[in-house]
Amino acid sequence: MNALILMMAPLALAAPDKAAATLASKAPRRCEVPRADGGPGCLFDTWGELRLIESLPTDFQLDNDGTMLGQGPVLDTRLRMGGQVGGRKLHGRLEGDLFEGQAAGDAWDVPGDVDMRERQTIGVVRDGAFDLRKASVGGLVGPVSYEVGLQTSHWGLGMIANDGAHDPVFGRNDFGDRVLRARMATRPVDNGRSPLTFILAADRVIEDEFAEANLIGQEAGDVAWQGIMTVAWLPDDPKESTRGGVYGVYRNQTDADGERKLEVGIIDAYGDHTLAAGSWKIRMAAEAATILGHTDLTQTYNARDGVKVRSGGFTGLVSASPEDLPIRGMVRGGWASGDSNPDDDTTHDFTFDRDFDAGMTMFDEVRGAIDAQAYNQLGNPEYSGGAPEGADALVNEGAFAHAIFVQPVVGGVPLAWLDVQAGVTMSWNTRPIAHPFTTYRNGGIPMNHLGTETTGYRLGTELNWAVKVGDVSVLDKDSRWRLKPALLLQGGHAMLSEDMGGETVSLVTATGRVRW
Repeated sequence: MNALILMMAPLALAAPDKAAATLASKAPRRCEVPRADGGPGCLFDTWGELRLIESLPTDFQLDNDGTMLGQGPVLDTRLRMGGQVGGRKLHGRLEGDLFEGQAAGDAWDVPGDVDMRERQTIGVVRDGAFDLRKASVGGLVGPVSYEVGLQTSHWGLGMIANDGAHDPVFGRNDFGDRVLRARMATRPVDNGRSPLTFILAADRVIEDEFAEANLIGQEAGDVAWQGIMTVAWLPDDPKESTRGGVYGVYRNQTDADGERKLEVGIIDAYGDHTLAAGSWKIRMAAEAATILGHTDLTQTYNARDGVKVRSGGFTGLVSASPEDLPIRGMVRGGWASGDSNPDDDTTHDFTFDRDFDAGMTMFDEVRGAIDAQAYNQLGNPEYSGGAPEGADALVNEGAFAHAIFVQPVVGGVPLAWLDVQAGVTMSWNTRPIAHPFTTYRNGGIPMNHLGTETTGYRLGTELNWAVKVGDVSVLDKDSRWRLKPALLLQGGHAMLSEDMGGETVSLVTATGRVRW
């Protein structure tokens, strides 16, 4: 039964931020005027983004009862604002998202409110439309830098820890791991001039894929603690050709009712290197992780006291671009282990961070909606007395899970203000394609969401394209400020395999944004 309740909570670990982990916390990127005390950076800086996304989804069937997605054109909004006061030796940071969500248009018809993108809701003047992302103080004490308070995190390629602030290849980001963190970092080699960095951190998780704390209010929330130890090569200069590292995390989590628990360890390795080959610049990057532990957040027929966690994932890319031509090419891929035996005492399912993109339609939209409706079917009193323990973990906002994807992409910048690209995303399951509700009712024989028996692993092929206009500063190049408006048109056209229903599901979006 653990196929019914995909439990991959450990994968949402909030890893140490690459920039914050350097020995001397870097000043904001546009502050180059020396401070009064002679140190680098400014005493004050701000940044932010206003983002509007108009989406036009295709309607499609979600279950064997005939439930349709039922969503028409919809407008998403988000205003992200941040600021920093101080410099290397002492600084404070504050950042938040305002008016986040579907402001106008047609909500989807999936019942319930388990989707954390809140696609069932129209309106952005409500509690869920405001999120504090950063509220911290930090600085430098001797050879040690520190940061204490609410923080976001990003590690490596964003496979398991993602701050939701890195542009995806295609699609969008909506979240970002948030933790209350106490972090210390030091560079003991060559008086701190070497990029070799050692980091220790302790976290109380505020929000990630599978934990949400309610520190304010009456309703109880999940309680998740993490201890992190990292060794990394983190150059200060973003143009440096090599970076990477290894970190270990211990996570202990108790759900909101205080009864179900998870205890796991994770090891993640990441490397990123850029080299010159003649007139070509070639980048190679990869991230791999494994998880070991135990949880009773999920149960099976043969493991009523919980299951062992034994899972792993990998993602990588190779990109190339010539110096004398405005073109580029890239091949990305990812693998997340899957559980082919849902009734034993071990789960092998692995889930990437929900802000990691593998196309923009197959996972985010198609599987995300199907999984949300599967949760409703499992808890429907017409079919059962209630959803099984941990069934809410099925709903992961379309995160890439128990699957393989390969994505070649080509693009170019024919003009400074014009960027175009196109790609193909091919994907397969790493376990039999089996809808949790229909498969359970079919005696464990795999069936898809439409109630048809499945025989293969292929999910389908998605065609992606994007055209970006603008994204160049409209202010004087010598200004310490910047203002970068952009218009981004994107499309994802998923041609589903026969085992996934065989239809074509499209999503076209128009994003207008201004960054400063």
